[in-house]
Amino acid sequence: MKTSSFKQAIEAQFDCLSKKVIKRAVKKGYRDMKRREKRECPFSDIPDYEQERFGTFDKYESDYTVFNILGIEVWVEDDQLSEVLKTLTEKKRNIILLSYFMDMSDSEISEFIKIPRSNVQYHRTKTLETMKKIMEERK
Repeated sequence: MKTSSFKQAIEAQFDCLSKKVIKRAVKKGYRDMKRREKRECPFSDIPDYEQERFGTFDKYESDYTVFNILGIEVWVEDDQLSEVLKTLTEKKRNIILLSYFMDMSDSEISEFIKIPRSNVQYHRTKTLETMKKIMEERK
């Protein structure tokens, strides 16, 4: 049985219309991809130092050793350094931590822990020498 010419005309129109829609969708897809290529850059093309600016690093309490100096918490990340600091007397440890981690001057430290400034300087230099010896022995 032959289909009527009207049905054939409808089928031809539908076929033509669907082909146009598909062609235009493909063109639009290519146009969108080109537009996106102009604006976007793949991560593989970005240098590592640039990628590091966009990232964040999580800091966990377990990664640090916390020392308490008269109510001030000082966090030390380096395990080797924190082990050496634990071997020092509290007075010497406080002077080192206040000097290098809290960026306090000798006079500020002397006021804070109530000892003469010359003692602060003496203890700091002697403690640094002691710490250096301990670290060299552990290597």
